[in-house]
Amino acid sequence: MDDFSVNDLVPRIAEHLDGFTSQTIWGTPYLIGPYGARLAVHPLMGRNEWIVVTGLYLAESSDLRRHSIIVATARGPRHIAKKIARRLLPKYLRDLKRHGARAARFAERSDLVETLASLLPGHAVTEVEQASVIRWRLGSMYGVFELRDDATSIEIGNADRELAERVAYAINQRAT
Repeated sequence: MDDFSVNDLVPRIAEHLDGFTSQTIWGTPYLIGPYGARLAVHPLMGRNEWIVVTGLYLAESSDLRRHSIIVATARGPRHIAKKIARRLLPKYLRDLKRHGARAARFAERSDLVETLASLLPGHAVTEVEQASVIRWRLGSMYGVFELRDDATSIEIGNADRELAERVAYAINQRAT
């Protein structure tokens, strides 16, 4: 089976996978499905009677497991769809949902960091996957905000009342 045949095979596989459609991007055929699922389909190098189906993520991360299977093409698109549904999709979709939830939490945290940074003079922001830290200083006033997915710690020293109230209001607005 050559690349052209793989491009013809993928739409027929999609017919047998609930919620999936086929799409070809830059010559590579994909199965596009629910929850942002995207499966790349390639012929196995040097073995044209086999294909490799790989689950992709929108953004790669070191803690995401790569999900991939190799399937024989001889038994047809229905058989390939069954193999994908049974061997690839359960774990891939589970990890994809987890990654989506983590990305949503990160976006929410980034939004709060942006709001706080706009209120705080002389700030420096440090971003890591697990936390965001904002440090600021203006004269004798200083503060450190550590924002994690599950907890937030705040330290403010020598700040005037107006700044402390603005920060508290911003945090309260984001929390509701």
